[in-house]
Amino acid sequence: MIFGWDNTKADAASLSAGSQIETLPGSNVQSQHLSRKWHTAAGVKSSYLLFDMLASVACALLAVLGTNLTPAATLRLRASDADPTAVAGDLLDTGTIAAGVKVGYGAAYKSFTQATARYWRLDLADATVPDNLQIGRVFLGPKWQPAYSQNWGWAVTPLDPSWIDESFGGQEYADQRPQRRQVQFTLDWLTKAEAFDNALTLARANGIVRDVLAIHDVTETYLSEQAVWGRMTALEPILNRHLNVWAQKYTIRERL
Repeated sequence: MIFGWDNTKADAASLSAGSQIETLPGSNVQSQHLSRKWHTAAGVKSSYLLFDMLASVACALLAVLGTNLTPAATLRLRASDADPTAVAGDLLDTGTIAAGVKVGYGAAYKSFTQATARYWRLDLADATVPDNLQIGRVFLGPKWQPAYSQNWGWAVTPLDPSWIDESFGGQEYADQRPQRRQVQFTLDWLTKAEAFDNALTLARANGIVRDVLAIHDVTETYLSEQAVWGRMTALEPILNRHLNVWAQKYTIRERL
């Protein structure tokens, strides 16, 4: 299990885009709502986002969410302290790699060795999108990977908020709304440091308002189906189950 929950530096960064529609700028990826997207100009299927964090920031996890990207998409992440364009990629350069997008999910995830830099450049390309690139949200920040993953019995649930009404004649009429997913799991066997330096800090910083990224396994075949970017529906107690053994339950509901 990998958590990404501190996106404050990327959200506060000075952001520039290689291409954008004036009313749908690159800064839209700093909004919590994935439906508020960055659009490149018509016909532009390859572009970049450049984050100036204003100070050196440690990052180890990237997520590109709410996109129209296809399985043909590629990404490249570079970081630098000396080069304001980050093209040098002297502190981090993933090279151009497959984004790993799955049809119907529009998300890409990349876990990498932590690098500390001020300037971060994300290049995205997809020759098969119909017209232009459309990106809803970018997470770029540190990660927390507990020593032990979630317990067996964890679950992913599709949630359908659609309304079904019935006429006097028995016919049903649907007010169809977008589905979202919800992931529920328990982290057990946390150390005291994990419980208080990470689990408690996460809960206090994000509450039930700010977003959390939960990734079951970045190498998993069903990565897109199992990873959820959303908010915690409730704050659960951190339990001291046994001597030096701590645990916490999570329910994270997908953000659209």
